Amino acid sequence: MHKMPRQVFVIGLNLVRNTGRRGWFNLQASTKSGLQGCIPPHLDMAGPSKKVSTMPSLESPTTGLPRLIGQSRIGRRRRSIRSRISAAVLASAMMFAPLSAFAAETPQRLEQWRTQALELVNKDRRKHGLAPLSLGENLNEAAQAHAEDMRDRNYYAHTSPEGDNVQDRFIDSGGSRWELVAENIARCEGCSPPINAQTIERLQTGWMNSPEHRENVLHEGLQSFGYGIVLDAENGLYAVQTFAGAGTPRGVAADEEPTVLASEDIPQRLTALVNRAREREQRAALNHNAGLDQVASALMPAPDSETIDLQNQDNLFAALPADQQTRWSGLSVIAGACGGCGRQATLADLRSFLDQWRDDPQYSQQLLGSTFDALGFALQVNGNGRKVAVLVLATAR
Repeated sequence: MHKMPRQVFVIGLNLVRNTGRRGWFNLQASTKSGLQGCIPPHLDMAGPSKKVSTMPSLESPTTGLPRLIGQSRIGRRRRSIRSRISAAVLASAMMFAPLSAFAAETPQRLEQWRTQALELVNKDRRKHGLAPLSLGENLNEAAQAHAEDMRDRNYYAHTSPEGDNVQDRFIDSGGSRWELVAENIARCEGCSPPINAQTIERLQTGWMNSPEHRENVLHEGLQSFGYGIVLDAENGLYAVQTFAGAGTPRGVAADEEPTVLASEDIPQRLTALVNRAREREQRAALNHNAGLDQVASALMPAPDSETIDLQNQDNLFAALPADQQTRWSGLSVIAGACGGCGRQATLADLRSFLDQWRDDPQYSQQLLGSTFDALGFALQVNGNGRKVAVLVLATAR
């Protein structure tokens, strides 16, 4: 698992092996972490007039993806969001004896295979102390659609010929762009119908014997599971596992237990982190101001919104308490968001957003310069993996 610089993340490695021999399964795995990065916008306001410039932003999120060979890129556009997330393809192969006979699969049989596949996945997760998953209708739909599309158009990859990936399929089936999504696929060119319980078991065994696929099955922060499978005498077998969930906080070390924060403690903890960074630059500390927290909260998007458009941008001063509306000569806003970042607010979230802003020269100058005297902060956690951070900086009159 490799982490690319700001706004670009790569998970996995490049490994493809396809023997082309009859009766072999070829497996591929991909994970795409949810959107993580600096997102719009940067707002400056001085007196009654304001200057607005939209900074590069990451979009949603969700979750992960690959390509047949090499890496894949995902770029979806929304009015105030842009995202780029990269993922590498992981692939391996396992031996599977050809099956014989022909029988069309009914919806009832498909549900049977999905139930069995879920039981096998949860059995492996329980062995490692992980929470069980539940079947998700949108994940089943995305997985089955991809399995059938690969069969019908004779390709084998996480990315369709048009460039659609697991995140696209998940969103198209009603999933949230802010969730973490992962996918494992398998193919057996020499296999013939029917599908049976042994088929499902062998697929799961093959995925668990591959480190990359195993990582997806045993990934923390997942809650839902989907399964798709097709098998016919002419085209062989295609199977797809799809996973989704809120993910985990970014910036947490493998052996670190995230420090969960109470909502009332978050602004003060962020202030302490900012002032620690300012102290290293020999800058005076900024004062925390609850009225500026109120401005930050007023800017937040609706928790259930799929976009991250900030609200109430027209007049930041109007969001201040009445007794503070003449206290400040200028306000500036820095915002960020991430997806697949877990269900709870943690100290690691604050560190990640602050590090992200410090990596941007414009934001770093505001955070560590001498222009501002006070700050306010708000962090929105919607419980589905999306986190939005808004920092308000103020200059006293």
